[in-house]
Amino acid sequence: MNVTSGTKSVLEESLHAGRLCCPVCRGALRPWGSARERVVRFRGVADRKVRPRRARCADCRRTHVLLPDWMVLRRAYAAPVIREAIAAHLGGKGYRRIALILGLPETTVRDWLRAFRRNTSPPHVPGRFSSGPGN
Repeated sequence: MNVTSGTKSVLEESLHAGRLCCPVCRGALRPWGSARERVVRFRGVADRKVRPRRARCADCRRTHVLLPDWMVLRRAYAAPVIREAIAAHLGGKGYRRIALILGLPETTVRDWLRAFRRNTSPPHVPGRFSSGPGN
């Protein structure tokens, strides 16, 4: 999935002109219908139904869903809500306190923070204390 910014008309114009590149092979993306409708949740605001645009690469023929920049891949909540939870966590709050403050389920916030830590932690580098060969 690709993340896009700007208005829908700018996206359509860019797709038809071939200005968006495939993240796999860098070929031109072309219009290819729409993805399934989904509901994105905002905190304190009504949920929003979204039907993201799909595109197909002219070279490798793979299809991609183009998400607006306020959506997060495989998440039901909007990016600003998730960003608020992560900022609170970086400020020293635990997932239960964050969930209480934001009025969200604890398990949802816990899963966001786990994914955040998993994606930002440095990779394991074998060293003197690893249990690999030679130790």
